[in-house]
Amino acid sequence: MKKRIFIVAAAGVPQGITIGLLISLVFSYIYRLENYVPSAPYFTEMFKHPLNAIAVSIVLWALMGILFSTTSLIFTKENWSITRQTVTHFIVTFVGFVPLAILAGWFPLRWGVFIFFTIIFVIIYVFLWFISMLKAKHDIQKINRNIKKK
Repeated sequence: MKKRIFIVAAAGVPQGITIGLLISLVFSYIYRLENYVPSAPYFTEMFKHPLNAIAVSIVLWALMGILFSTTSLIFTKENWSITRQTVTHFIVTFVGFVPLAILAGWFPLRWGVFIFFTIIFVIIYVFLWFISMLKAKHDIQKINRNIKKK
């Protein structure tokens, strides 16, 4: 199991970096910036050299990739209900992702922004839970049909 966790975590590094890079590139275009920035201007301005901001961003994106790839293993716990898997995944990713997102400059540490972010996070997880429940219901119906055929 430890070897599997390491392999999944290692796979999360390039995924996190790629997703972080693509998001930052899109936002650089959306805001019509003349130069690429890895995050919000206040994040980039914290660094004396722009390359340092990019290097720190890459490390944070890699950590995000590790977080999301390893927490996906929660959904392999077959003896857990979908609700337990989803709630556990939500708590672990929220607790791990919020500090990384703040450090990456994705949102400032202000109550209003934090509450808005939390509401969005909850909505996403409710949607994921709902889809998972529908899929499980469909799978059970399919299994029951196959049993009746025999």
